[in-house]
This record gives sequence, structure tokens and C-alpha cells, in this order.
Amino acid sequence: MTKTKTTTLSYFLGRTFFLGFGFSVLFKLLNKDTWIVAILGSILGFLLLLFFERFKEKHPINSVVKKGLFFLYNFFIFSQILFIFETFCSSFYLIKSPIFYIILPIPFVIYKITKNGFSTIAKVAEVLLPISLFIYVLVILGLFKDMNLDYFQPVLTATPQDIAIGTIYFALYSTAPFFLLWNVNTDKKLAKSYFLSMVSVFFVSIFITGILGPNLSQIYRFPEYMTMKKIKLFNFIEKVENIVSITWLFSLFITLSVTGWNMKELLPQKKNNILYIGVLILLCFISLYTGTHYQKELWIYHTLPILLGVMMLILVLVSILPSKKKSKS
Repeated sequence: MTKTKTTTLSYFLGRTFFLGFGFSVLFKLLNKDTWIVAILGSILGFLLLLFFERFKEKHPINSVVKKGLFFLYNFFIFSQILFIFETFCSSFYLIKSPIFYIILPIPFVIYKITKNGFSTIAKVAEVLLPISLFIYVLVILGLFKDMNLDYFQPVLTATPQDIAIGTIYFALYSTAPFFLLWNVNTDKKLAKSYFLSMVSVFFVSIFITGILGPNLSQIYRFPEYMTMKKIKLFNFIEKVENIVSITWLFSLFITLSVTGWNMKELLPQKKNNILYIGVLILLCFISLYTGTHYQKELWIYHTLPILLGVMMLILVLVSILPSKKKSKS
């Protein structure tokens, strides 16, 4: 993993859980003070990644228990990203299409890219990054004229408790996907690369507040998408949000690929292909169930950062235990 590949993967990984999940929860909790939490959460996330990139060198995923827990971590994240993907696409792209047809291509695409190895995933991320950044700049330029600074006043209306909770939520949303790189040899620059992703997330929170205002930003499940509805090209070309929002799908795709590759590597080598195909099919059935029982999945939507934090903590604690036993002996 070169520095460039690490940076590109970090950009997409850090943004993954903010689509639909992150921004929606944070704006419901903090309203127009979400941009403050984006700053504080980025600092906390940076510190977490500094710890993580040193920790993963000393405690690799090399035991059966660690591999099992890490597999479950990847399995959970894969299932949640599929839920975000199907919800987003069925809400805006393929409104009348059955969920089955939305989910069906995913296992084939993920199987194909993971079969070619992790380097292929990193190369795809390198190709998608300049496209994503170009679209991102166009979005900012297209929305800047519609910003209303009055929506930011007064500042700090949220309680200190809500700001503290929001900061922790933001840090967990943004750093949880980086734990997927536990068994990947990076150039030890994850924490620095993390800031590129968080700068983009910070400006998205600014534009959501400045465009939608304190009321609408709390209502929408995908406020970042609704914000882009304001974009007009040459003041007469509208409905471009479906094109520019593809940058969020890039993030989902890259993270799905990383989790898919991890699960494939963690499965037994004997009959690995068959087991991996079975896991992808199982994940599709889970996604279909959650898509047709949407209300039952909403409890995870509200508790996702807590679940991610608990799973991350368990992984760290289990990784420490063997070293303690060795030191005693």
C-alpha cells in the first residue's frame, strides 16, 4: 500500500456512514450545531486513528478468535452498507424497482473485484478519487450562491451533553471503516489521510445547514441529497442531483469491496470460493429482509455508532488479552 493508495482509500472509507445514517442522526441531535461536532469529532477521530495505526502493528489478526470477531465486524458493516445502498437507490434512483433487482448485482460485482485482490480495489479507488473530487468542487460552486448564513445563528444552541454525544458519534462513524484495514499493510499514514475525508464531510455539514436551514435538515433522511437539489447548471438545467450524488455511491462501493475482500481472506482456504459465495448470498437475503421490513431495521439506524463502538472496543480488548497472558507466563 503506497501513500497515494492509502489516501484514496481513506477518503472513501471515512465518508461511508454519513450517507443517510450519520448526517440524519447528527442533525436530529444537534441541528445547526452539527458543523461544530464535525470539527470536534474529526479531532477525536484523528486521535483514535493515531492509536489504531500503532496498535494494529503490534496486534495483528492472527488467532482464530480474532479472525472470527473480525469476520463478524466485516459482516456487520457489509450488511449495513447494503441497507444504506438499497434505501438510497430505492428512494431516489430506482423508485419503482423491486429491492431484489437493486441488490442482485452487488454480490457479482464484489465477488469479481475481490477475486482480483486488494491491489485492484486500491487501484479502482485511485481512479475514482479525481472524479469524486471534481464533482465535489462542482457541487460546492453550484450551492455557494444559495447559502444563507442566518441559518447558523445563534451558535451553540445544543446542550454540552448533546455536543459530547455528537462528537463521539461523529468519531465512531468516521473511524469505524478504518478498522477494516487492520490486516492490510499501509504506509502508517491513516491518521493524516483521514483529514482529507473529514474536510469533505465538514463542508457537507456546512452546506446542509446553510441550504436547508435548521428545520428541513432535521426532517430529511438523506439531507445531503436534498441539498444537492438546489444545484442548477447555467441557471436552467435542473435535476442534476442524481448525477453528482454518485460520489456517495463511490464510497459505498469501495467500502463494500474492502469488507468483501476481508471476509474472503478470513474464510478457510479449503473450499474458500464456495464459502465466500455462500456468505455473499446470505448477506443479500439479509438485505432483502431488512428492505422489506424497513421499520425493524430503524433501531440499528439509531444505535449504529454505539454498536460500531462496542465492536471496535471488543476487537481491541481481545487483541490485548493474548499479550497479557504471554507476559505473565
